[in-house]
Amino acid sequence: MKALRNTLLALTLYMTVIGGLFLLAPRVAEAAFQTSLPDAALTPLYGQLMIVIALMAYLVSTDVATYRKLVWAFVFAEAGHVLIFGWQLMSGIASFAQVGPPMIIAAIFTTLLLVFNRK
Repeated sequence: MKALRNTLLALTLYMTVIGGLFLLAPRVAEAAFQTSLPDAALTPLYGQLMIVIALMAYLVSTDVATYRKLVWAFVFAEAGHVLIFGWQLMSGIASFAQVGPPMIIAAIFTTLLLVFNRK
């Protein structure tokens, strides 16, 4: 349980930072991810969504035993990121510099959440 709690706290920190960048500093996010954010209306919404997911991860980490089933939502969310980033990479929509790092991070979180949720 402690390993799952720590993984959820790491996910909380990651999602808060990235969500904060998209919500409060989209130009910094563009520079950090080496991409242009074409829709100024959707970028803050994506940031707000990431912050809400971070809050959910934090709440689950405070009482893992009670919210253990909710961990599967995080597994599917992170696995979805891996699939979408992988598709963007393979189809040539984005370069490895743009989607590689977040895809690797999402794959790591997916693996950790699966492993620690089974214990």
